[in-house]
Amino acid sequence: MGLKSVNIYEIIRRDVKVIDQEQNIFDTSKVMVDNNIGSVVIIDNNDSKNPVGIVTERDIVRIVSTFSLADLEVPVRELMSYPLITLSQNASVLDAMKLMYERKIRRIIVLEGNNLVGIVTEHDIFKLLMSNKELISTVISSDFPIPQKDIYEDFSRFWFSNSFHK
Repeated sequence: MGLKSVNIYEIIRRDVKVIDQEQNIFDTSKVMVDNNIGSVVIIDNNDSKNPVGIVTERDIVRIVSTFSLADLEVPVRELMSYPLITLSQNASVLDAMKLMYERKIRRIIVLEGNNLVGIVTEHDIFKLLMSNKELISTVISSDFPIPQKDIYEDFSRFWFSNSFHK
């Protein structure tokens, strides 16, 4: 079994928190804190629920550290990252790893057509790798499309950050 044969749908988080793009940054950060999550998907409105952007904990830290408290009342659409970087629910874990590496991101929104079905994070991928030695050997093979140095750096960062969440 290789990473091409593992469908991303098997590891995505389906309970994705969303917030309307007109909500403010404070409300967005509150959703993240209340749900102990690192990102919120921004939707165009509560009727259609089309995903249009994402806000991460890093975005919130950046706004809090560089702007005034009044900026927390700004609509989240002013802060969100867009356009969204997405994959089909039929994509493989390898597709997700390549996209994260190429775009230097930690999360990918997973869609079925235009509908949000989940989110996959680098944490989800590393958990999968840690649970399957065969997949780890695929990653460290010489023909893997991501340079080993970068994989080791990502793995080290993952391991370090997760050793404090026990």
